[in-house]
Amino acid sequence: MSGDETSKLTGSLTGLARSRPRSGVTSASLRANCGDSVKATKRMAFLPTGLLALAADQLAKAHVTTTLEVGARVPLFGDLVALTHVPSMGGALGFFRYWLPGAQLVGFAALAVCATLVIAALYRRLAPGESATAVALGAILGGIASQAVDRLRYGSGLDFLHLGPLSSNVGPDVNLADVAIFLGVATLILELLATEMAARAAERPSV
Repeated sequence: MSGDETSKLTGSLTGLARSRPRSGVTSASLRANCGDSVKATKRMAFLPTGLLALAADQLAKAHVTTTLEVGARVPLFGDLVALTHVPSMGGALGFFRYWLPGAQLVGFAALAVCATLVIAALYRRLAPGESATAVALGAILGGIASQAVDRLRYGSGLDFLHLGPLSSNVGPDVNLADVAIFLGVATLILELLATEMAARAAERPSV
């Protein structure tokens, strides 16, 4: 082998050796980008849902307070749902309804802080692909945040959806924050049951 050929071969091997670390860096960068993309997907399921629940509830309450007198009811879906304007001293779904005002504020604040901490802990433990759970947690957090805003704006909660016949007081009065919290909790329960059923099915011996 001539000297020129040896030099060319040595140069080629050197170039290949130098190119390998660069390839490794590129692969690491791709893995990091994929991880960031998955995390972003989880955030995009959690944050928009919470903001949507908060915004929808507050916009509806602003509309009701400017268009309906306290206690008024307007049919929305026949005898199923009506718009109303009812101050609520309780928290979500009527919690603390019969407490004194000062105790209600303290109780709701404690409940909101505890619920937020639990939601944050659950969100951090979510697997990257658990977007449905992220949506449920976002809905619950958005509902809690909207209830907190009510205390700052009105000094109490505000219900604007009456469930049941227009002239009946049997059905409850709720708001979208209540609905978001209820749906979020229901989704978490259903997911837990589905996971448990799948685990039990996997443990059964195959026939």
